[in-house]
Amino acid sequence: MREPHPIVASGKVEMLSKRHCPHTGVVNFFFAADPYLAVGSVVKGTQSGYLWHCYTDPCAAAGSVADMKTAERRVRELCRRAASNAENSHLVNAA
Repeated sequence: MREPHPIVASGKVEMLSKRHCPHTGVVNFFFAADPYLAVGSVVKGTQSGYLWHCYTDPCAAAGSVADMKTAERRVRELCRRAASNAENSHLVNAA
């Protein structure tokens, strides 16, 4: 397992880790706050390329790209936006 990727949202660091399933080939992404709930995934497509999914609202999205590195980067970027949005919504609700 690789080192977690720090995600900075409004000055707060959310750690994003990933785990590869050797049986399915799926790479799942998790926030440190809930290490058992996947917030994104990447899998090798049946034709060519890699399919990526981000499950975090309001940035839930999916797509297909040619290489694994780009797919992982897309998931991390959307998770960063979702973490930032969640942090900002807490600030709005507190006002």
